[in-house]
Amino acid sequence: MDEMIKSWLARAAANDCREAFEKLYLHFAPGMQAFAATLVEDKDAALDLVQDLFVNLWVNRKNLTAIERPASYLYHALKNNAVNDLKSRRRVAPLMAEAGERIALADGGPETAIIRKETRQLLENAINNLPYKCRLVFRLIKEDGFRYKEVAHLLEISVKTVEAHMRLAYSRIVECLELEPSQHLGSCKPGKSSGI
Repeated sequence: MDEMIKSWLARAAANDCREAFEKLYLHFAPGMQAFAATLVEDKDAALDLVQDLFVNLWVNRKNLTAIERPASYLYHALKNNAVNDLKSRRRVAPLMAEAGERIALADGGPETAIIRKETRQLLENAINNLPYKCRLVFRLIKEDGFRYKEVAHLLEISVKTVEAHMRLAYSRIVECLELEPSQHLGSCKPGKSSGI
């Protein structure tokens, strides 16, 4: 995958290839929007931040080949832009729930479809009810494929803290999914913040 990403960067830089740049955008944008939304707690602002970042990349496309670790570079740039945006706005909008988690279950008829939908909803609730930083760490690792060390560097926390967030996330998610179906309504509430 890294080679493909570097190929897109090289083609965009050398040949002004819009198609390659669009592939780069489509590859990174969904995860980056979710990441930005957890930082600025506003989906529209998150979309704007991601689009602004890619517009700047296109304007400076001749320098794209100098990027050695594209994912890390893009997420760090987005984080810096989000921090600057928050400073300029001096307000935090309510976080809007994510529309759908990336969950795949095997196909197997109408019963499976119902189970898939219920399980997806339970998982969404469990993830959305995690403490803020725990949810952010979980999404970076599970949805965006970052390593623990990369997340620690990106969020300026220790690897041990990342591990603690992941343990907490797993335990809360398992706890929520193990509840009896009748207990699910309103039962997976946000827990007390562990202070991590």
